[in-house]
Amino acid sequence: MLIISVLLIVHPSESELEAVLLTAFRHLPAAEQAARVDSLLQMHDAGNLQLDGLWTAKNGETLVSAMYAQRRPDGSVMLWVPSMPPGYSAEPFYDVLEKYCRHVNAYAAVALADKNQPFDEKTLVEYGHFEFLSDLLYLAAELSPNDAAYEPQRLRFIPLAEITDVPPEEKMQRLTTLVKATYTHSLDFPKLMSIAPVESVLQGYKAGALFREELWFFVQSEGRDIGVLLLTDSSPEQFELTYMGLLDAERGKGYAKEIVRYAKSLAARWNKALLLTSADEKNVPACQSYLSQNFRVWDRKKVFARLRI
Repeated sequence: MLIISVLLIVHPSESELEAVLLTAFRHLPAAEQAARVDSLLQMHDAGNLQLDGLWTAKNGETLVSAMYAQRRPDGSVMLWVPSMPPGYSAEPFYDVLEKYCRHVNAYAAVALADKNQPFDEKTLVEYGHFEFLSDLLYLAAELSPNDAAYEPQRLRFIPLAEITDVPPEEKMQRLTTLVKATYTHSLDFPKLMSIAPVESVLQGYKAGALFREELWFFVQSEGRDIGVLLLTDSSPEQFELTYMGLLDAERGKGYAKEIVRYAKSLAARWNKALLLTSADEKNVPACQSYLSQNFRVWDRKKVFARLRI
């Protein structure tokens, strides 16, 4: 029998944050759990992360479970699927999540489940109104001095920072229009891409503390914009390949591999040890481009989405 009525869903106090976050990520191996919680708390303490999407489920004074939903720069909400002990349902969490998404005007909610995480998929789908999209692959490439020597032959990479002959809003409009065009027939979570508000996505990333104009590129062939490359200087040790996209007519020409090689070369020239990225497992061409450039899959998660909130 499910004990739903006795659960109280509330935001934790500041003194409870660590314990609640540890509970939200209790399915992870101990070292990974501790590292993730430490990172979130450090960002919160520095004022760079709001924890208004963190809830605890209590039975009296007993902490039963927790759920963390994070507002993303692209205007969506990402949550880690809550694990419930026997006898309890996650339904109350999905009730508060729906209200939260409407409050922050999220265009979609994306739920991640770790590969070894026990969770109630039926409740997530039938009660929470999520649908399974695909597996998300997390990839990493170790960099060497040889990577820094690469020079692209067919493509030019024009940093946003170097376009100074037009007003800032005009070059952002050019980038926005190009990114929109690369979404056409994209294989990377196409259901999400079809509803993502590109302007909000780019403005959200641009407003972030890690944004650097010199790491956002127009990709050109023979003087024409054919794609984009967005990199993030995410830590002293690593770059993140945040987005890579090509116009539909330019796919299948081997350009994606060249873009990945350029991203690796730039990261190596910045003395980074790693280049990280992620991809929809069903996006076979993108995955092949990464694997051909010595990326390895280090993690995967199941991705569910609620597209209408």
